[in-house]
Amino acid sequence: MKHLKFISISIILISLLFSFNSCKKGYMDRYGPFYVSNDTTVVMDGDMGSRIDQQFEKLIENYPNIRLIIMEDCPGSRNDEEMFKAALNLKDHAINTHLPPSGKIQSGAVDLFLAGTVRTMETGAKIGVHAWSDGSSEATDYHTEHAEHKPYIDFYKSIGFSDQEAEDLYFFIINAASADNIHWMTQQEIIDYNMLTN
Repeated sequence: MKHLKFISISIILISLLFSFNSCKKGYMDRYGPFYVSNDTTVVMDGDMGSRIDQQFEKLIENYPNIRLIIMEDCPGSRNDEEMFKAALNLKDHAINTHLPPSGKIQSGAVDLFLAGTVRTMETGAKIGVHAWSDGSSEATDYHTEHAEHKPYIDFYKSIGFSDQEAEDLYFFIINAASADNIHWMTQQEIIDYNMLTN
């Protein structure tokens, strides 16, 4: 009985701690890395796990008037296929994406950002890119015409980039840094590759 009582108390304390952490910033709700600020605005903070598409779908289901995602510290995605689904859903709902001065997006989070209808960033924000890896090989191990590149190029086309823009952006990203490194895009690169809409 003592063990059960200890376990019950522990569960209550963990629940209270979680509630405190979720509420201390004043967010209304949370779905994975998405924190609901109000009926139209979400703050994204954290990486995207393998259920990111389901989490985003649930977010939109419960808050259909979301029009803006403010991206804070977003290191990337663990599953690009699921991330693509979430990003296309974001695009379909005409949601805008924004990087505040403290915003820092990397890897797959950059792709999610690019799905925004209107994409903006403030001075101080950072966009980091690198080659993808499947654990044993990375993007630059494949010749430029290889089928492994197609899903990524097709994704950029599906969110509004022209054929040439999609290819240029994709090959810039995978050649900018190896999978275990990061390249922080310069202001000129951000302009050249149409990362922003304004």
